Amino acid sequence: MSRGVLKWFLHTSLGDYQYWKVYSVDLPYPYPELPAGVAIREVSPEDLAALVSDERIYGEDYWGDEALGFGLFVNGELASLQGVWWGERYMRERQGRSWRIPDGAVKTHNLHTISAYRGRGYASLLKRYVLAELGERGFRKVYARIWHSHTNSIRVSRRAGMRLVGAYIEVCPFGKRIELRIPFRLQ
Repeated sequence: MSRGVLKWFLHTSLGDYQYWKVYSVDLPYPYPELPAGVAIREVSPEDLAALVSDERIYGEDYWGDEALGFGLFVNGELASLQGVWWGERYMRERQGRSWRIPDGAVKTHNLHTISAYRGRGYASLLKRYVLAELGERGFRKVYARIWHSHTNSIRVSRRAGMRLVGAYIEVCPFGKRIELRIPFRLQ
């Protein structure tokens, strides 16, 4: 059976689907060394307004109640972004549909590097810095929910020491949503 036929059959029988891999790491985490000309700090609406790019960035994802956004700046120019949600904000944003995170934990989201800065390790550097900063702010664990085939995000999270801890799968056969949260045993 061809892959296309299999995808058609699964979509027809199961409806729309979501398949996310879930990674996590315990905190505290050490701060990485920043190269010359690189600074990392919380982002502001003004930072995103000043961004000269045709890439679509949703600023509301990076600040507000129970949310933080961090930016990696190269010689003063915003190069990479990482958002963080926790508590009710996380559940509200996901409408209750996702991996459940315990108290004292956060979820990273929307790690994005501006295309002109890709391939230089900035996403990994930013991810590692954010993990250290979250530990300093009192969080005990960080989760990342990554689309199953997004190899760049998986690679960045694994380089930062995050381990695969489960999967979140959602299917909608005949319009009825079924959610599966599958934790993996860690050795």
